[in-house]
Amino acid sequence: MRPEIAELIRILIEHRGKVCGTFFGFIVGIIVIFYGWFDAISFAVCVIAGYLLGKQVDKKESLREFFERVLPPIER
Repeated sequence: MRPEIAELIRILIEHRGKVCGTFFGFIVGIIVIFYGWFDAISFAVCVIAGYLLGKQVDKKESLREFFERVLPPIER
């Protein structure tokens, strides 16, 4: 691998939070420009929900436990 590419990869890994945040901000900005604030917020909520569900799957926690913890109990 070329040394320039290796250095770039090292920098991206070292600053992955900044890189991911910048990328996410860029995507949200594009969505706001083309679709408006409401659609951008709806998209962000879906992304966050998908992230949280995926995180629970990675932790091997059941989705039932996750929803019981996150959502209020249903009173009957």
